[in-house]
Amino acid sequence: MTDEELCPCGSGKPFDTCCKKEYDHANAAREKIKQAMSDPKKAQELKDLLKNINKGD
Repeated sequence: MTDEELCPCGSGKPFDTCCKKEYDHANAAREKIKQAMSDPKKAQELKDLLKNINKGD
């Protein structure tokens, strides 16, 4: 997506001035999770965290 394209959220604003920051944060978080999942110990910690979140803790 180029900076001149309209934002996919439907605001009518350019992507770079609307949701780009949120997309960048989400992509960075995704990359960190991918890296952590390659480490068995960290992967188990993440799985445990997700189980607790799903339980409402």
